[in-house]
Amino acid sequence: MNGRLQDQLPAMFALAHERSDGARVQLAGMLADVFLMDGAELNSREEQLVNELIDQLLQTRNVAVRRMLLEKFADTARMPRRMALTLACDTIDNARAILLTNPALTDNDLITVVETQSHDHAKVIAARQSVSEAVADALVVTGDVNVMRIVAENLGAQLSSRAVEVMTQAARFAADLREPLVRRPEMTMDSATRLYWWVSQELRRYMLKRFGIVSGQIDESLSRTIEELLADHDLEKHNDEIMGQVADWLGQCQIASAKILPQVLRLGHFRLFNILLSRLTGLDLPIMDLAVEGAGGRALAVVCRSLMIEKATFVSIFLLSRGARPGEQIVHPRELSFALAAFDRLTPQLAKDLLKNWQKDPSYLKQRQDDLAFE
Repeated sequence: MNGRLQDQLPAMFALAHERSDGARVQLAGMLADVFLMDGAELNSREEQLVNELIDQLLQTRNVAVRRMLLEKFADTARMPRRMALTLACDTIDNARAILLTNPALTDNDLITVVETQSHDHAKVIAARQSVSEAVADALVVTGDVNVMRIVAENLGAQLSSRAVEVMTQAARFAADLREPLVRRPEMTMDSATRLYWWVSQELRRYMLKRFGIVSGQIDESLSRTIEELLADHDLEKHNDEIMGQVADWLGQCQIASAKILPQVLRLGHFRLFNILLSRLTGLDLPIMDLAVEGAGGRALAVVCRSLMIEKATFVSIFLLSRGARPGEQIVHPRELSFALAAFDRLTPQLAKDLLKNWQKDPSYLKQRQDDLAFE
């Protein structure tokens, strides 16, 4: 092998100096033959000389040269590293097989491709039979959800805690990423509880069984989920359309309940609070706006009583809801007393009957806002 290479080197260098397309294609064929010989092994000097020829050969980005190399190296796993790295940065059609199967490419080579080439290149790397933690880190920080999904589905990929954290954050808004991520062996209890309210009922059951999540952790997860969700929409808290979409999502995830109302108010999302109450009671939003904003809190007491909200929670809701009022937001003790008295005189059934009356005839609420009868 070594003797044959030494015999061929003069002819190879002569072809390299010709710089014609035909000479380069011929040189590409000769170089490929060197590496494709059974038992081919280069010493350090021979490897240096061959690498110099490869560099010269590929500098021109000649299409015919690349075609010759790809034809010769149909088994891309046998392509030498220097050549593989150059072609890995070519068009995705030329690079795909090399990125997927070539074992000579190092982690640093693959990370360089991820950072400098297209997301299509990254997707192929994500599907390699083996992906190290370092390469997986580079893949997930691209921010491409499709790349992350392929990594998550690839059991030959190793995920660091950082990668799991990044993917957990992304999975909140990427449904296709949730299931493969939740089923990863590297998934932790903390990441699972963070995702609990974002996944399907089936996946929640799986998470409960696998991680042994208890009720206290579920409540904590719910609180954190609402806080993160509303923080994402903090600048849109006065936009009824956007808040309606948030309410839709809460409903789809079975989060929309009286239980979350105090937290929604504490986070200053007063429009979302009204929208949620409207949906929970079946009252039109304009009617609910009147009920919540009404002086004395009597109408709000009717709404809360109809939802079986406990007295202590009603007090929190009443006091927090006053924060939506313009100007002075301090609640006068007499106003709180009136609200509590109204709440105490109501039964859940009577409250529900009053809501039906308001739904049929909104003027009943408008005209008698300050003088509702609770007998």
